[in-house]
Amino acid sequence: MLKPSKRRSEKEKIGTVLEKEVIKKIKKLALDEGRGISDIIQDAVLNYEKAGKSKLITRKEAVNRFCSKPFKISQKEAEKLLNEDYYEA
Repeated sequence: MLKPSKRRSEKEKIGTVLEKEVIKKIKKLALDEGRGISDIIQDAVLNYEKAGKSKLITRKEAVNRFCSKPFKISQKEAEKLLNEDYYEA
């Protein structure tokens, strides 16, 4: 995970619009943890990115386990089945 930076040149200020309830949650987390709001948001984004990658790995492992004995279908066949559009006419 990225380390918080004290140097201003490594950070960039942005503007965004969030729901009031989300802002309240961010402020409460920052207060409870004694951290800045930007640190809370930065950690959330980095953890979201990391979770997405781990979910992909988990799905691939599940396919591999499902496709192992006794089913004996190849990874290529499984991918073809998973990518097929069943709603296509």
